[in-house]
Amino acid sequence: MAHFSAVAYARYSSDTQQESSIVVQIGAIRKFCAVHNIHLIHEYTDEAQTGTHANRKAFQEMIAEAPKKQFQFVIVHRIDRWARNVDDARYYKRLLRRYGIKVISALEEFDETPEGEFFELMSMGMAELYSKKLSRESIAGKLANARECKAQGGVPPLGYRVVGKKYEIDEKEAEAVRIIFQKVADGESYADVRDFLNANGYRHSDGRIFSWHFTDILRNRKYVGDYIYNKRPSKNEDNKRNSHARRPDSEIVHIPHGFPQIIDEPLFQRVQEKLNLRAGTRRSKKREAHYLLTGLLRCKECGQVVCGNATRTKGYDRKVYRCNSKRGSCICRDINTRYLDEYIMALLLECLLRPENEASLIELVKESYMATHDRLQEDLAKLEELKKELENKKETELQLATEEEAKAIRQSRLQQAQVIQTQISGVESDIHIKKAILDIYPNYEPRIVRRKAKGLLDEWRNPTFENLRALIVKWVHMVQMDNETVEITLNMNEFLGSSVYMPATFLETRDYIARSENHSRQHLTFPELTVSLDLPQEIRVRGSKSTSNIGSERN
Repeated sequence: MAHFSAVAYARYSSDTQQESSIVVQIGAIRKFCAVHNIHLIHEYTDEAQTGTHANRKAFQEMIAEAPKKQFQFVIVHRIDRWARNVDDARYYKRLLRRYGIKVISALEEFDETPEGEFFELMSMGMAELYSKKLSRESIAGKLANARECKAQGGVPPLGYRVVGKKYEIDEKEAEAVRIIFQKVADGESYADVRDFLNANGYRHSDGRIFSWHFTDILRNRKYVGDYIYNKRPSKNEDNKRNSHARRPDSEIVHIPHGFPQIIDEPLFQRVQEKLNLRAGTRRSKKREAHYLLTGLLRCKECGQVVCGNATRTKGYDRKVYRCNSKRGSCICRDINTRYLDEYIMALLLECLLRPENEASLIELVKESYMATHDRLQEDLAKLEELKKELENKKETELQLATEEEAKAIRQSRLQQAQVIQTQISGVESDIHIKKAILDIYPNYEPRIVRRKAKGLLDEWRNPTFENLRALIVKWVHMVQMDNETVEITLNMNEFLGSSVYMPATFLETRDYIARSENHSRQHLTFPELTVSLDLPQEIRVRGSKSTSNIGSERN
């Protein structure tokens, strides 16, 4: 037999395996090489690295060595160690094939026949589905734990310890937390606070002395008792996370008094005011511009984020909201920040919260409430029906597999049954989430809407940028713009004190927003009482002739 050279690639995921898995994988690969007279020249290992993306250090080092053509094979324990993403798996296999390198599984035999390629593809697909199933089950489990205010792993915040998956106050550390808050509220610098803590023997739980980085501690609402989980979205396909993005409120677990309280609310608010003041004084002149809708804008033309941008045109400074795509790659025009900010403020204050419009607001909240509940019920019914269809399909495949005589076809049916079972598990997870949302769905009471509306109106009476920004983020879910229209989706759950996302979408033309004569806010009328759960469906803010037919859709 010819003598070939190969490299080994082994990987384990932190969520399902441990370090000993690498030893087992390398052992099996070495045995395979000895049996087939293959010379193993190097071993690449990625520890605690998921296979759902290819951004793995050792994996990329191995790919970078391929053009040198020093080996003919890459040998893995199983094909799922190569990747748990079909696109990545096939892309990098084709890339290596250009250099005459083949990927081989030590335990699975996939020949080069069409049948062999089919079963290899099925195996990679099963690996990807299995990974997604684990992810869904893990998320569902974490959300269930979060609703019981349980610890989710990792190092607990300063001042707490975990006992039986529950957070408890560590009095020694909690004393340090109180000192940090009190001294910052009294105007002392971070350096002074650090020196005081270290001089008096206060330490982190792992024995580290304190540095002057206290902002994360001071901004953390856990210390006033708020348990908040699942606020930020998951990483994208490039394994990156948008640190400024926020999930819809319906997906966020927020439980007041879910943490043992260390700091009272008045002291916490005093500290927030100090931090906001410090942040304002630190801003450079170049970055003094405030953008009320930062993080909430999206471009309907290309899907990119729309950001605030300071520009200079014909000697005049102006601030605009601009699509964040590369210049020239998107046709969406800028929109003046003043026009859009003023319009949205007018929509909220002059329309929705105007006392004379109370009856219309109550009706609008009611429609959003009912439409959201109906949609959840419909989605749940569809999921239940889909589960039944998949279960019947699985039973059919298993029954046919017992009747098939051809081994290859029988094996294909059994694998298809496994794929369907993975789909069933995913649907069951979705059903669990929908039922959980329905379980916490609030009661509709007009008196609560009235009280909340009055409270919101009172909050608007302190028109500092920070207050306005906080209210906008709480109430506005998303603003989408293209060259013709601006689409504003509000979350009406604030009027019922609920965490369930209840959207109402309003549409207006850019020309109307940009006309200077409308900036007096006197031309706005209350929105048509039509609630949109899907963004492509539209309602208009003002009852113009061009939109008079929209109201009839409600009847």
